[in-house]
Amino acid sequence: MRITFGAMVVALLVAGIYLVRNASEPSTAPPALEPVPVPAQPVPAPSPSPEARPPQPAPAPMPLLPSLHDSDPFVLDWLGAFDLPSAWTQREDLVRRLAVIIDNAPRGDYPHRQLGFLAPATSFKVIRRGDEIYLDPANYDRYKTHLDVLERVSPEMLADLLVRLEPLLRQALGELGNRRGVLAQIRDGAASIIALEALPGDVRLVQPNVFYQFADPRLESLSPLHKQALRLGPENLTRLQRYLAGLQAALANAR
Repeated sequence: MRITFGAMVVALLVAGIYLVRNASEPSTAPPALEPVPVPAQPVPAPSPSPEARPPQPAPAPMPLLPSLHDSDPFVLDWLGAFDLPSAWTQREDLVRRLAVIIDNAPRGDYPHRQLGFLAPATSFKVIRRGDEIYLDPANYDRYKTHLDVLERVSPEMLADLLVRLEPLLRQALGELGNRRGVLAQIRDGAASIIALEALPGDVRLVQPNVFYQFADPRLESLSPLHKQALRLGPENLTRLQRYLAGLQAALANAR
C-alpha cells in the first residue's frame, strides 16, 4: 500500500503558500513580469485648493503576477513565512506542479512523481492476526501535521488567492491540454473528497506483491486519490472534508 498524502491537500498547500508572505521588504531582484490584467486603482478627485493641503502620496499599484516561467522566486518569497519543511519547498516549477495536481484530481488520479516527497518519514504498520492482516490505526497519526499546516490558512483567504492566481494556473493547465475552468476543477476535486465515507474500525489488507491493498474489492476499486484520502484515517479525513467544504463556500462567494 503506497502511503503518501492526498493530492487535493497538496494542491491547496501549494496554492496556500501565497497567503502567508509576511509584510517584509520585497525581493531585491523581482522576477520578470507578464502583462496580467490588474484592476485599476481608484483615482481621488483633485482638490479645488492644492495649496491648502500637502500633496498626498499616490496609492501603491497592485503587484503584477510574474510570468509562469519565472514564478518560482515569487512563490518562494511568499513561502518563507509558511514554515514548511525544507523538503517540501526545494522544488521547481511550483505553479506547474500545482496545475498537474489540479488536472489529476477530478479524475481521481494521483501524481506520484510530483508528490512523492510528501511520504511520511515512518514506515507503514500493519497488525497481523493469524493469517489475516489489518491496517494499524497508528498510521493515521503520521498525517496530523499535514492537516495542521493546511488549517493555518483560512478557506476564505485561500479562495481569494486561487482567484488571483487563476491566470497563471490557466496558462499552466493549457500546457497540459486542459481548457476547463481552474476553479471548477478545484471544486470538483473537493466535492469528490467530501463525498467519501471514512474507513471502518478494522480494515483488512492483503499483500499480493510488495504493496498492501485493501481486501475489500469495493475499497480497492476506488480511484488512487480517494484511496489516499481514506488512508488519512477517519479523524484526519473529517478535518480535510470540513476544510474543503469551507473552501467550496468561499469560492462560491469569491466572484
